[in-house]
Amino acid sequence: MRRLVLLVLSALLVTGCASQPDTPNGGSMENQTSTLQERPTMAEITARYEELQQKIRDRFTAELGLATPWIDDGDPGESGCGEFPDTPDAKKRTLNRWKYEGNISDDQWPRAMQIADEIAPEYGFVEREVVLDRPGNHKVELRDAFGGKMQISTQVNTVLRVFTGCHLDQGD
Repeated sequence: MRRLVLLVLSALLVTGCASQPDTPNGGSMENQTSTLQERPTMAEITARYEELQQKIRDRFTAELGLATPWIDDGDPGESGCGEFPDTPDAKKRTLNRWKYEGNISDDQWPRAMQIADEIAPEYGFVEREVVLDRPGNHKVELRDAFGGKMQISTQVNTVLRVFTGCHLDQGD
């Protein structure tokens, strides 16, 4: 009787596992696609993040007295999403890097972070991590619920960089 029970349980486990096409992250392809469909498309999120960058640059320039214009330093990129391996239309994107040729002084850095903290939540960036905080050398990362991240750093120059999380790229 005991062998029969073990045999039935083993069969159920094998059958149950075989009928669940799970990915390494625990979600089926349908679940992955559904999750991504609830997010903005890559085109939508890119437009939002570019607007975010513009607002921060404008406020930094106006309120911190940055005299020279910001430079679009390019260097965009795109990759697949390891978090959604069964969804080939899922992509991550690195937006163009924006550079101000000059630093934000230590006495102005707290105001710069206050400005970022005022604007970023409008775009979903609510988690902030201080990566580096030394005299003359600062870097923070702000993150959103989609895995996006914005980096603001200053040393010799000031750099603003945004990376998206995973979003469906529908031929954008």
